[in-house]
Amino acid sequence: MSDCEAILEYVYAACREEGAVGFAYHFTSAFDSPTSKRTAIWARDYPLEHQKLYVTEDWRSQDPLPRLTFKHGPIMTRNRARRFARRERPVQNFLELLEKHGIDRWACFALYGPRNRDGYASMRFSEEPDGFDDGRLESVHTLLTAAHLQICAIMAGGSASVTLSDREHEVLEWMGQGKSSSDIATILAISPETVRTYTRRIYDKLQTNDRVTATVRALKLGLVDL
Repeated sequence: MSDCEAILEYVYAACREEGAVGFAYHFTSAFDSPTSKRTAIWARDYPLEHQKLYVTEDWRSQDPLPRLTFKHGPIMTRNRARRFARRERPVQNFLELLEKHGIDRWACFALYGPRNRDGYASMRFSEEPDGFDDGRLESVHTLLTAAHLQICAIMAGGSASVTLSDREHEVLEWMGQGKSSSDIATILAISPETVRTYTRRIYDKLQTNDRVTATVRALKLGLVDL
């Protein structure tokens, strides 16, 4: 596949057969953190309230799970996180906060990529993943890793140099924040059709046809600061 969004949708569809009911993928710039504001996040079926809090209440910068996953992983479940961080009160507080907002039965995955372009994924399940049979979470991790490596390869494509207009730059940054065309139109006080025109121009310049690929290539070229 050459479409990052299609890759992620495919992965989520496959993982739903393993009981997944929510999926988030963080694509991190080289040498950056999965909780950095420069990290692009693609999410499906996480509670909308949680997604808002992750951004507006700055849960992202407080999130200790990526650190724990890369340190003790590459797979981290809720019970394992509690065990590894039993003496870290901020981590325990964050886990309690997640449960308060209905985020439970989850697993996190460290995804290693070439040239220090690591990724991170979290997935909610209909059952407690700590009770999964041997190999079940490992199979999910293998699929996520393959997807991440393909996204890294796609990111390496495109033009080495791209110039965007100020308005194209604004539209691209809001796209990277997950805003729809109608949302961007409202924010920038322009029509949705105008947003779609700018989006087509951005796709042409970044040699892609989807938002996720546009965002990761823009991160590579330093065109956006999410």
